[in-house]
Amino acid sequence: MGSEAVISIKALGSEGQGIGVLESGKTAFAKGVFPGETARVRIGRETSRYCECEVLELLEQSENRISPFIPQDKVSGGLPLACLSYSGQLKFKHDKVRDCIVRIAGIPEAKADELMRPIRGAGDNRRYRNHMQYAVDNGKIGLLVSGSHELGTYDEELIEYEIFSKIRHRIESSFERAPTRLLTGLVLRASLRTKEVLAEFVSSGTGPHETLIRDITNYLTASGITEGIRQVLQDDGFDLNGILLRISPDKTSLRTRGGKRVVIEGKDCYDEIFCGRRLRIKAGSFFQVNTEQAEVLCELASEGLKGSKVIYDLYCGCGTLGMGVKREGQKIFGIEAVPEAIESAKINRKLAFPGEEDDLDYLCRDVLKTDFRSLIAKGKIPSCDAVITDPPRKGMDAGVIKKILELNAPRIVYVSCDPATLARDLKQLTRVYEIKSITPVDMFPNAAGVETVCMLIKT
Repeated sequence: MGSEAVISIKALGSEGQGIGVLESGKTAFAKGVFPGETARVRIGRETSRYCECEVLELLEQSENRISPFIPQDKVSGGLPLACLSYSGQLKFKHDKVRDCIVRIAGIPEAKADELMRPIRGAGDNRRYRNHMQYAVDNGKIGLLVSGSHELGTYDEELIEYEIFSKIRHRIESSFERAPTRLLTGLVLRASLRTKEVLAEFVSSGTGPHETLIRDITNYLTASGITEGIRQVLQDDGFDLNGILLRISPDKTSLRTRGGKRVVIEGKDCYDEIFCGRRLRIKAGSFFQVNTEQAEVLCELASEGLKGSKVIYDLYCGCGTLGMGVKREGQKIFGIEAVPEAIESAKINRKLAFPGEEDDLDYLCRDVLKTDFRSLIAKGKIPSCDAVITDPPRKGMDAGVIKKILELNAPRIVYVSCDPATLARDLKQLTRVYEIKSITPVDMFPNAAGVETVCMLIKT
């Protein structure tokens, strides 16, 4: 540990880190370098099988590098691929999915190549995020370095809407004139289509809620922050839908974005146009951060559901995926464990499908604990001929997979944000179903994550 070495980068790891080999034969991981590059590194944390390295100097540069090497210990934003050409990013993500399908799902390489479709890249790989969560520290607003409580540097043009950058800079100028320790975070959400913005300030204060709400409300007004945000938005043709305060006094509420949320001004939601329909997005609710690429997910999923009449939408959240895939004559039954999400789904069906609300129904239940056969027998839901499942990163529990197999639906569309858990679940599903296609979708340009849409049919 602490010694130096020279390594050649042969591949990228699942999180976008460079992979090389030391002279000893031990695998070495180094952030910020890409295949085809050679780097002088300092060896850090080490186990019997691998070591983590700090890049000291880039000796040979890849033709796919589009900007100079940046030491990763001060970089924030979770964008390990930011210096890699976009074609290189897409190849990495396509190969990442393929590797999981072969290595974890156990699908032969030739068959995997037959099933894999070209990755659907983003039309615009810059300024694509409709939702940003910033930390506030010492008068600055930014993103934390991974594994740290310190703000790092990042290229705002790679990730956040331009209007977010303008709001941040205006608030920081107010912090310079009126410093405060009342605020520890800022969440911005917006639609470029409806021109509506939602701003949520975060406090980690442990005092009485009434006192915090009073003091922060007074500060936002007296410092000119509220008026400053409104002016920035007005200059760019946006509307301020609401300013909120979230009090998250402990690590758990900060991590889960929970706590007490109050509206200081306006509303706690904004509207988005998604797949040609109006949806309402509430503060704290889940909505894909890349609106255009989320529509690609719906487009692909809809292709796999042609001819289906009754579709179960598992882990439906606020209903956006099911509403995005729904076509004339189809009925959607969404199941989600979070009451607030189901409430939003019921609001959205009225906005998105006025006069057709009966075609979309939502149940607030844990998918794992849902007795589908009992609900069908009691006439509460009809039998389905297709299933959409969009589980969290951990994938589906074995009990959920068992329930899906019991439904005996002719078609399944599995939307995944983690190819490793997707591959693990496919190993079980393919005992009964046949994979028809696997399509990666780049939802997060410059980051390492990738979404995947997998079509399965009953054998």
